[in-house]
Amino acid sequence: MKPYITILERQIPIYGIFFYTGILIAATAALLICRRKKVAWYDVAYSAVYVMIGAILGAKLLFLAVSFRQIITEHIPFTAVLKGGFVFYGGLLGGVLGLLIYIKQFRMRMNELCEIYATVLPLGHAFGRVGCFFAGCCYGIPYDGRLSYTYHYSIGNTPTNTPLLPIQLIETMGLLLIFAILLIVYLKNREKADGTIVLLYLILYPILRFILEFFRGDMERGKYGWFSTSQWVSLALFCGVIIYLVCKKAISRKKQA
Repeated sequence: MKPYITILERQIPIYGIFFYTGILIAATAALLICRRKKVAWYDVAYSAVYVMIGAILGAKLLFLAVSFRQIITEHIPFTAVLKGGFVFYGGLLGGVLGLLIYIKQFRMRMNELCEIYATVLPLGHAFGRVGCFFAGCCYGIPYDGRLSYTYHYSIGNTPTNTPLLPIQLIETMGLLLIFAILLIVYLKNREKADGTIVLLYLILYPILRFILEFFRGDMERGKYGWFSTSQWVSLALFCGVIIYLVCKKAISRKKQA
C-alpha cells in the first residue's frame, strides 16, 4: 500500500482524499440536521469559511509550537513544514475562535450553531484519521498481535518493517461512536439549543483521546512530564467542563433556595 494514488501520472495523497471527503460528508450531515431542526443552512455554510480558516491556522500553529525544537535540530525545510504537520486540538481551538468571530460579527445565536458543529465534528474527524492511517502519521506503538499493520514506506519518522497498532483506525471507530451518540441526543432534544451537545462532546472526545494517547508511538506531538500535549489539553477541557457543570448546578440551587 502506498500513501498516494496515481491518476494521469499525477500522485494524489490519500490523506488529502479522506480529509476533504470528511469535510464534505460532515457538511452534508450538518445541512441535513439544519433541515430537520429548521435552522437556516446558509448560516452554517457561511460560518464554515471562518471555521476552516481558524482551524487550519490553529492546527498549524500548535504543530509549530510542539515541534519547534525538532524542526530546528533536524533542519526540516520550510516547505515541508508548510505541507505537513497539523495538531487536531490546535485546529479545534482555532475553529472555535473562527466560529465565535462569525457569531459576534453577524450577531448569531451561539448555541444553535455550536451544537450543529459539535455534532458533525467527530464524523469529519473520523475520516481524517483514516487519512492519517494511509499517510503513516499519528501511528501506534509497536504491536505484533492480531490486526497489527506494518508500513513498508517511510514518511517522516514513520517506522518501517515494524508491526504497529493501527491506533488511527481505533480512534476512527471511537469517533464514529461519539458521532452516533451526539446525533441521537441532538435529534431527540426537542428543547432549544442549550449547549448540551457541546458539553457532551467536550467530555467524550477528551476521554477517548486521553486514553488512546497512551498507545501512540509518534512523539512529534510533544510530551511534557507524564503526558503528551494532547493529553494535557484533554485534561484541561474535561476538567473545565466538570467545573462549569458543578458551578452551574451550585448557582441553580442558590437561586431556588
